[in-house]
Amino acid sequence: MAPIPLTTVDAGNELGRRYLGDFAQVEPFFACDYRRPEHLAAHANKLLSRTWAARFDRQATVALLDDYARRHLAPPPVLANIARLAEPHCVCVLTGQQAGLGGGPLLTLYKALTAIKLARELEQAAGLAVVPVFWNASDDSDLEEVNRLRAVDDTGNLLKFRLRMSAGKTHVRDVQLPGPDDPQWREAEALVRGPFADRALALLRDGAGRDFGAAFTRLLHELLGPRGLIVIEPRALVSHPQWRRLVAFEIENRDQNRSQLQRLSERLEGMGLSANVPITANLNIFRTVRHERRHVTSEGRHLIVEGVSGTTSKTALLKALKDDPGQFTPNVLLRPLVQNAIFPTVAYVGGQAEIAYHALLKGLHRSAQVFMPALFPRLSLTLVDAADARRFDELVAFRNGVKWRQKEAAIVADGAQSGLKQAFSAMRQDLKGLSKPLEPDIERLEQRTGRALAEIMTRVKHEPLKLLQGGSDYEPMWNRYFPEDRPQERVISVVSALARYGPAMVDVVDQRPDVFDFHHHVAVVGG
Repeated sequence: MAPIPLTTVDAGNELGRRYLGDFAQVEPFFACDYRRPEHLAAHANKLLSRTWAARFDRQATVALLDDYARRHLAPPPVLANIARLAEPHCVCVLTGQQAGLGGGPLLTLYKALTAIKLARELEQAAGLAVVPVFWNASDDSDLEEVNRLRAVDDTGNLLKFRLRMSAGKTHVRDVQLPGPDDPQWREAEALVRGPFADRALALLRDGAGRDFGAAFTRLLHELLGPRGLIVIEPRALVSHPQWRRLVAFEIENRDQNRSQLQRLSERLEGMGLSANVPITANLNIFRTVRHERRHVTSEGRHLIVEGVSGTTSKTALLKALKDDPGQFTPNVLLRPLVQNAIFPTVAYVGGQAEIAYHALLKGLHRSAQVFMPALFPRLSLTLVDAADARRFDELVAFRNGVKWRQKEAAIVADGAQSGLKQAFSAMRQDLKGLSKPLEPDIERLEQRTGRALAEIMTRVKHEPLKLLQGGSDYEPMWNRYFPEDRPQERVISVVSALARYGPAMVDVVDQRPDVFDFHHHVAVVGG
């Protein structure tokens, strides 16, 4: 099926859209042009120049990767790619995601496969060894985000499941999944349905009794290890010299770093763009306190660690870092620098939100003396049942029409809201002094009218298929491919899709012809 403009199915954010559609306007915020293999090949040669090549401690990196891979039963192609990283002319294509239950949403798979495909293409274009690396962000503490399974049944109903657990601000790497005999797994199995459910359930159940990070790594090894994807958790890298160096860089230069980020954020806002990451008094690191990830905040010359009474000093934090680097983890703005200091990264594969916040980081890379990679948009794709293939284009066109109608309704509602305010203001003025007791009645009437208008707009926003002619005909397909009116790839879990489509799903995605085609793609599976 023909590719579709990405903004047709996923609006993303304005900076991400500009990056994809008008790169020249935002190019100054990024390291290089990503749109052609020769651009990335030139960037790889720059990375391997005398200026940068000596800064990578390949021996330390390879040793830590190899140890982690063997502990998590990585297949031979992964070990072979790790060994290749020891070569002085080997570079990486890096990507990453939180350690989601059952593989997380489908976009996780697409990011990893984009990294694999791009590594292959760059090997041919640059004549260099290129390996794909996946950063398993298990140091995250957002259990709500990773603890979810999603599937769509045959009638289009969205099925949801969460494990019953709470973890506060604990790193998900320290949160253990229920054991194999826990009845919750039987509840989860209800979502993993289809001709290939046995394979998918085996992958899901393999995580029982493991922590989120280990379970996620093993699932990626099983699905993509044969393609050589190197998977690593941050906790396996804390002894790397660059981990200490970058955390120390943030502690020692916290005020300068924050000022630099703030200036870039203001420049973007002046262009009507946003990186969607607020710049605050918090340092770009967390400190683990009683197994929980806590902010470190700067207040003048003093530093405050969330959850710890009193203040601390730069000297004390640097000493703690020296004694135990594992108690410090980077936040979303420092993590790319840590990744790029450890790995010789020519390109990072990300979605629009990641591309947006990387626009803040060019100056920090320069200050920290870290090579900044190109930002490469991940593959965006919808898996469509063969039985629905003929009508899928109709569905997309119908959805576009619905979005247009919703925008029109919002404009009409804004006008109505403004008109109501004027009308009730005029009413108060005309009746002023006539009857003072009327004021409460006018107030109640205005409130009822405002609520009625808000309820109408809520229905327009959340129930468009019930309001539009022909909506009921499209509803089952809409729910299958745009659950909760979001792209399938953002909602449906990897194991759920695997149960429905089987291992061929991975091959279908990997066989997309051109990794440099940044449209939204449609893959017909089955039948």
